[in-house]
Amino acid sequence: MNRLTDLELLSAFVAVAEERHFGRAAARLHVAQPVISRRIQRLERETGLQLVERSTRHVGLTEAGEVFLESSRRLLHDTELAIGQAHRVAEGEAGRLTVGFVDSAAFELLADLLRQLQHDAPGLVLDLRELSSERQLDQLHSDIDVAIVRELRQRDFDEEGLESRHLLEERLHVALPVDHDLAMQPAVLLRSLAQEPFVMFPRPQVPRGYDHIISVCERAHFTPWIAAHALQYTSMLAFVAAGLGAALLPTSARAIRPETVALVPIADHHATTSLSVAWLARHSATVETFVTAARRVAAEHRAADSDADTRFRPGHDAVELHAPM
Repeated sequence: MNRLTDLELLSAFVAVAEERHFGRAAARLHVAQPVISRRIQRLERETGLQLVERSTRHVGLTEAGEVFLESSRRLLHDTELAIGQAHRVAEGEAGRLTVGFVDSAAFELLADLLRQLQHDAPGLVLDLRELSSERQLDQLHSDIDVAIVRELRQRDFDEEGLESRHLLEERLHVALPVDHDLAMQPAVLLRSLAQEPFVMFPRPQVPRGYDHIISVCERAHFTPWIAAHALQYTSMLAFVAAGLGAALLPTSARAIRPETVALVPIADHHATTSLSVAWLARHSATVETFVTAARRVAAEHRAADSDADTRFRPGHDAVELHAPM
């Protein structure tokens, strides 16, 4: 017998046992009554057991049939659960997914995304790994299924099979001690920071973040003087609070800003940082579920940040601090 036939025979037996009537069992399974009779006969022939006692007025179970009924119910129940779980996996509602993310994604976006996924796919189990963008892109081919990265570049797509979606374009803010001359301004121009010492990522460990900030400053016609390095935004903010220098951070860093540090928007139009989700073309339905949820949450964050940006007009409300002559 094939497996499907086994299930059909067991279903017929359970229906007869519970209905105690061949006609009602046939109606329950939406088949003709002779089909039920043949299936019970075949099951008894295959098992070598009499399972059903038949009479003109009564249908009952033998002692062996009573024992067989409990096992049959469990098997059908477990099979139904297995089929349901397989469908949920195929539809991206269940399964396992290994997700890489940069630390700044955890400040605001990731928490909202995890809540969204708990609603959309409660059966999806996530293995979350905080990694640099570079390590995530390397591990997409081996250890992780989807990556949340910063400053995704065109050359990242040179290797066949990488797909991505843009999530957020965050305005850069300058982190300054609260007693700094610019700390209370609604926005500043980058060139007003040309004489400031900077706290930056170390390039060997975080080349994308380092190169991006250098490029942003060079477009404002200066190269930042680097006074200290830090691997995490939390460390950068601590160094800023200690007076070691200024730092350029994404909008989401407001979630971890200490009271001793001010975050002032940069007014230059090009002073932004991008957050994207990336994965390989050969992906599962669970990846599609994750990406869909990430884009939905990111859209909500974009709307909120857009409202915040209306508080000043880039290039108009910004101020510039000139060094004394």
